[in-house]
Amino acid sequence: MNETAAVSPEQVPHPITNRVGGVFMHVSNMERSVNWYHRLFAMPERSSVTDKVHALAMQGNHGFVLDQHGYDRKLAPKDRPLLMFDSPDVHAAYRFIQSIGIAPEWSIEEYPGMAFFTFRDPDGNLLMVCGKPGNREESGGEPGNALPGSAGVKVPVRYDGGGCELVVTPASYHASLTREGLELTGRAYTEDVYAAPLRIEANVRIESGCLRLLYGKHGCLTFNYGPSSANGTGEEFYVRHPAADKEIGFVGKGTIPSGEWVRLSWTIQERAMAVRVNGELFHEQEGYFGSLIGKAGIGCDNAKITVKSFVVEALNEEETLPRLTVTRNGAPVDELIPDASCYPLMTGDGLWLTHNEQWGNARTRNSYPVPFAAETVVRSDTNSVVLYGGTSARVKFHPDGSLSFLDPVTREEIWSEGAGAGAGALGGGFSSVRWVMEPGRTYVYVDGELRFEREGDYAACRFAFGIGADIGSAAVVRSFRIETMA
Repeated sequence: MNETAAVSPEQVPHPITNRVGGVFMHVSNMERSVNWYHRLFAMPERSSVTDKVHALAMQGNHGFVLDQHGYDRKLAPKDRPLLMFDSPDVHAAYRFIQSIGIAPEWSIEEYPGMAFFTFRDPDGNLLMVCGKPGNREESGGEPGNALPGSAGVKVPVRYDGGGCELVVTPASYHASLTREGLELTGRAYTEDVYAAPLRIEANVRIESGCLRLLYGKHGCLTFNYGPSSANGTGEEFYVRHPAADKEIGFVGKGTIPSGEWVRLSWTIQERAMAVRVNGELFHEQEGYFGSLIGKAGIGCDNAKITVKSFVVEALNEEETLPRLTVTRNGAPVDELIPDASCYPLMTGDGLWLTHNEQWGNARTRNSYPVPFAAETVVRSDTNSVVLYGGTSARVKFHPDGSLSFLDPVTREEIWSEGAGAGAGALGGGFSSVRWVMEPGRTYVYVDGELRFEREGDYAACRFAFGIGADIGSAAVVRSFRIETMA
């Protein structure tokens, strides 16, 4: 005889555990506070630290959490949680408190494997419930498609992003393929791994909440993050270092637009990262990112996104080279892009270039018409620097102190003995070199002193500018700016 055992109420766990999972201590400087408490408890070594939240390892498995978010967001003390209760099912706990007449203060904020919400007691103390997300009432479980005849066995949702196939993780709450792309609440990763230097590009639309770009074991860019009172949406931007597992926050960085398609680009080079939104630079950060390898991904933890395309590509040789920003009226307008033959390196002093067996220079992307003034701050231990106007014009400082000019119209090379020497010689430290070309005359100044001038018919000239060292020499370019004159 088959018997069905009744489930007693005692076997169903209460959604809010009768246990304090953690006590919050709100701090204004995480590094200082972590060190202070470690000294207080005579801890031999520090626990794992993030930039904003740090859980101290206490005896008896009691949680003691240092939290910097309240100070960063200028929250009033009454709006900072005092402690948190554990929950085996946060969604069930959320429904339970409402069923007994308690109004949630903040709605559920959800992340892979963890969720939380807050509410107040009768005296207004702010409390938190935190634990496993559990199931939403309307959710049928993990995303995936049941195979026919497979008794509900799930297979992962896959999406071809136009070069990379994304696979949705089992912990994701929602994933579906629509005519516009992959609709996702959760995370999706590539199956293939990719080595830096590389670029991750995505065309995505975010409805609300925060968006994450992911790379490798640790790397994560979090856009549009904010306080729980706003359902985790705001103007905070977080970068978790792909190699060091260190998170750095940028409060008030700005948001990416919601409700419209946005092009995101994350370029990772050996010593720098750059993030662009719709082609405009959003964030750049120096560090060492060499030898990285891992999967790439995209996610949205507490809202919904639609991914139209997702591509990971290796950088070509030119893209991995360091660049120097070219300015006009103090604003960036161009870049000096060096040839690999210059063995370029970005140093604390500027862009280092050399000239050995093969000729090369660093040149602008764009060309500029006469009249113009191009000014650079440069140093060469051998007094050997060359300014280029395309391939037809050249101002060259020689080790013997002379200066030569290649006329772009007549192709004549004019030498001026001693014009590149003296107090403003380039071998004596950084000097300012200013090259001016007007329709009927050109000038070269060193540290404000006129060193060369020549008449000519230059009205029709237009150049992309370049700078480099002479053969067997090196130069360091600290800055380069261009003025176009009416």
